[in-house]
Amino acid sequence: MILLSSYLYNAPVKKNSVKYFNSIKAVFLICSISISLNAVAQITVTSNQTAAALTALLAGKGVTILNASLNCPDHANGIFKVVSSNLGLDSGIVLTTGSAASQGGFYGINGYSIELASRDNNYLGDTMLDTLSGQRTVDACSLEFDVIPNGDTINFNYVFSSEEYKNAVCGPYNDAFAFFISGPGINGHENIALIPGTNIPVTINSINSGTPGTLGNLNNCRAMGAGSPFTSYYIDNSTGRTLTHQGLTKVLQAIHSVTPCSIYHLKIVIADAGNPLYDSGVFLKAGSLETSNYSVSAMIPPTPVPTGAFCVKGCLPGKFQVKRTQTSSRAQTIKLITAGDAVSGIDYTPIPDSVTIPANDTMAEVAVNGLPTPPLGTKTIKLYVMSPNICTGANNITDSASMLIYDTIHISIATPDTLICGDDSVLIHVNGYDVLNYSWSPQTALNDPEIKDPIAFPSENTTYEVSAELQGSGCAAKTATITFNIRPTPTIKMNDDTTVCYNAQIQLSDLVTPRNIYYNYEWNGPNGFSSTQQEPTINNANSQNSGIYLFTVINDTNSCKAVATINVNVNVPAIPSVISPRIICLGTSDTALTAEGQHLLWYDAAGNSPGVSAPVPPTDQVADHYYYVSQTIDNCESPKAMIDVEVKRCCDGIINIPTAFTPNGDGLNDRFRPVEDLGYFIFSMHVFDRWGQLVYSGLHDGWDGNLGGKQMETGTYFYTITFGCILGGTVVKQGDVTLIR
Repeated sequence: MILLSSYLYNAPVKKNSVKYFNSIKAVFLICSISISLNAVAQITVTSNQTAAALTALLAGKGVTILNASLNCPDHANGIFKVVSSNLGLDSGIVLTTGSAASQGGFYGINGYSIELASRDNNYLGDTMLDTLSGQRTVDACSLEFDVIPNGDTINFNYVFSSEEYKNAVCGPYNDAFAFFISGPGINGHENIALIPGTNIPVTINSINSGTPGTLGNLNNCRAMGAGSPFTSYYIDNSTGRTLTHQGLTKVLQAIHSVTPCSIYHLKIVIADAGNPLYDSGVFLKAGSLETSNYSVSAMIPPTPVPTGAFCVKGCLPGKFQVKRTQTSSRAQTIKLITAGDAVSGIDYTPIPDSVTIPANDTMAEVAVNGLPTPPLGTKTIKLYVMSPNICTGANNITDSASMLIYDTIHISIATPDTLICGDDSVLIHVNGYDVLNYSWSPQTALNDPEIKDPIAFPSENTTYEVSAELQGSGCAAKTATITFNIRPTPTIKMNDDTTVCYNAQIQLSDLVTPRNIYYNYEWNGPNGFSSTQQEPTINNANSQNSGIYLFTVINDTNSCKAVATINVNVNVPAIPSVISPRIICLGTSDTALTAEGQHLLWYDAAGNSPGVSAPVPPTDQVADHYYYVSQTIDNCESPKAMIDVEVKRCCDGIINIPTAFTPNGDGLNDRFRPVEDLGYFIFSMHVFDRWGQLVYSGLHDGWDGNLGGKQMETGTYFYTITFGCILGGTVVKQGDVTLIR
C-alpha cells in the first residue's frame, strides 16, 4: 500500500489534469487505508475555529484587535500545538487550502510526509491573490481583522509549507499566499510576506531546494527576483514524520512600520493556484503578532553573585538595559521612573527621567552609580519603563527591573585572637556579605580556605589573613587577620599495635613530649582496666585483656590534652585434649600419661618446670595424683589441662545379674541390668531373643524391654555381658533372663 501511495504521489500530474486526479483519488484513498493516520504525529490540530479564537491566539503584546472575520472552510483552519517537530514553532494558528486536521478520508497537515494531503474544498479563490500571483486561485482561506498598535511597527512569525514541494518547484504554478496590510501611510494593500531584506514574495519558486521539479525550469525560480531561489530558508521534509507537506520554510518574520495608535487592516490569505491539487498551508506563531515593545533588564556582571544584578557603592556602576523589539530609523526617547528603598542622592547618583534609544539601534543603557556612605545595609533600586504611546488610556508602564546596591565592601573577623590547645579546632566567624569571594592564607590547617567561615585547627602559632572581593564590582579586595597561639600541648608517640602470648606480660609504653612538664595520665581498656601510671604493666595476660587501650595525657597547668590508642591482642592457644579422671589399678605396671596437642609440656602438681616427656604415675599404693599439660602453637603456650589420676584396688568384688525383670513402670525391677562391685565396670552388654536377633546393646542404663519403641513379648531372652577389670583384662558373663509383663 505504501509503495502504491508513493507511486501515485510521485507520478507527474499536471495542475490542469483534474479529471486524471479525480480518477486516481478514490484508488489512492482505498490503498492508503492501511497507513495509520498520524500514527506518530507530534503536531496536534483542532480545526473549525472562529475568527475570534484565531485572532485571540495570534495577538501578542502592544496590539488591540477588532472586527475579525474568517472566510474559510471549517476544516481548512485550526489551532495547532507542537509536541515534537521540525516545524520551528511551538503553537499557533494554521490556514490551509485543504484540511487542517485529517478527517473524512483526507489527510491534514499533521502526519507522515508520505501521506498525500490534497483535497478539493470546492471553495472560491481570492481576487487579491489572483492579482498578486497572476493566476486564477481556488480553495482560498482568509482571516481579516483590524489592529491598533501601540508602537511604530507590527510583526509576526510564520512558516509556509506545501505539497507543491518537490515536483512543482520552478514550475508555472505557484500556490499563492499573502499578508496584506493597509492603513495610514500605506498605498493600497501591501504584501508583507516577503523574503527577508527583499521585496520578493514568499512562494514555492522563491524558497526551495534549488532543484527544479518534474515540470519545472530553474528560470521560473530566477524570475522571482535577484537571489532567487533562496535555498537557505528551505527545509526538505520528504522523510518527515510530523508534517505531511513535502517541504516548508524556516521560521520567517513579517514586519511593517506603522503609526502608533492608528487603525490598520490585516488580511492573511492562502489559496491553490490553477486548480485544487496539492495543498499548501501557513502556520502563524501564537502571540507573535505584536508591536515594537519596550523592556528593561538589570545587567548581571560577568561573574554574577547568587542574588543577580548589583552594584557596590564607590565602585563600578551597575547598569540597566532599556530595549525595543525592533530597530527604527528614528531615535526613541523612553520615560523612566525609579522606585525601591534606595534613596536617590544618598544611595546613588540621581538617574535621568528618560533615556534615548538611538536610531537604527535596539538598546540604551542606564548607569547606577552608588554613593559611598556609612553602612546603611543592602538597598534595592527598581526602574520602570514607560511606553511612549498610550492608545487606550491604560497605565503605560511596560516593564520593570530591580538591582541591589551594596554598601562599600568591608569585612571584619568576629572571632578574637585566641590561645588554644594544639589539638583544638575553632570556627572562625567573619562579618561580611555572603556574596563576597573569600580566600584564606595560609591554607594549612583549614577545612576549606575558600569559604567565609572556615574551621581552623593549627598545631603551631599561626596568623591567618582573609581576603574578600566581589568579582565584577570593580571594588578593591578587603582583608582582615586573626592569630592563634598554641598552649603547650602534649603529644603521644604510642607503640605499634601488638600481639602477646597467653600468660605473658603486657607493657603499655609510650613517649610523651614535651618533657619536663607535669602531666596526668589515664589508661582505660578492656575488662574494666584503668591505671594512672604512665606505663602500666599487665601480668599473666589472658583473652579478657585483648582489645583497645585508650591513653589520655593532660597538662595539669593548662588542661591541654592528647589522646592515643593501642590495640593489644592476646594469643591464647586451645587447651590440649585429655582424659580425666584416669583410673589405674593398684600394683599395675608403669604407664605414661597421654594428651592430644602440639609440642606438649607436662607439669606435676607442684608446678615445677615443665618437661616434654609424659609423666608415669606411681601405682604402688592407693592414691590420687594430679598432673598438668599444655601445648605450644606459634610460640605461645596454651592454658594447662589437668589430669586426675586415681590409683584403686581392682577386680576383687562380686557381680550380680538378675534372672528376670518386670518392665511395668512401677519403679521396681523395670530394667534388666547387672550390679557390678568394686573393681569392675561394664564394657559392653548385648541381649538377644530366642531367634538370635539383637534387641539391646548398651552399657549402664540397662534394657527396658522395648525394641525401637515397641514392647517385646513376655519370654526368655539371652545376654552376653563383658566386664572390664580395673586391674586389667575382661570378664564375660552369659545367660538368660525372663521378661515378665
